[in-house]
Amino acid sequence: MVADKKAKKVPAKKWDFPIGIEPMSREDADAEMQKFFTSLEKQYKNVPEAEIERGAKKIQAFIDGKVNWAELFNFSPDMLFQMAEFGFAQFKVGRYADAERVFKVLTVLDWNNAYYHSVMGSILQRQRRYGESIAEYTQAIELDRNDIVSHTNRGEVFMQHGLLKEAIEDFTKAISLDKNGNDKFANRSRVLMKQIEKMRGEKK
Repeated sequence: MVADKKAKKVPAKKWDFPIGIEPMSREDADAEMQKFFTSLEKQYKNVPEAEIERGAKKIQAFIDGKVNWAELFNFSPDMLFQMAEFGFAQFKVGRYADAERVFKVLTVLDWNNAYYHSVMGSILQRQRRYGESIAEYTQAIELDRNDIVSHTNRGEVFMQHGLLKEAIEDFTKAISLDKNGNDKFANRSRVLMKQIEKMRGEKK
């Protein structure tokens, strides 16, 4: 005869607030939507119709990917520039957490700005968050294939982790973009390439 299994104890609740979304009937949902639209009508009853239409068009443009967060919320290019200047100043004096906060916001406001991603990559690299830095450098390069800084810095991260093939590809690209031979980041790529050549020579 098989012994009866002991009934499992139901764990006591560790909180008093509800978890998840309570099921709602169609009638309740319609009533909630009606309340929402009624509140919108009251809130915007004195707003000119033309202004409401402009706002609706801007939201639709954002949904369609034609404008970014900065344009949606009317951040001017000058405002973004000032934010970037402040964030980069924090980076230069070693306040990486402060710089990261600024450039995180900037990458959200204007995701398609290669410079923001490149600086974000540098901030993360200085904090030894190498995987995240590679992701940011890669995004910057996808947006700007001629980004010497991101190619050099990403190549250096690859080199530090023994990914020499990938490092050489980045350094070679950075060097090829420096037609006059006077870009400091391309020159760093040249130095690091020589180090790789020396390392390989010593192994032979």
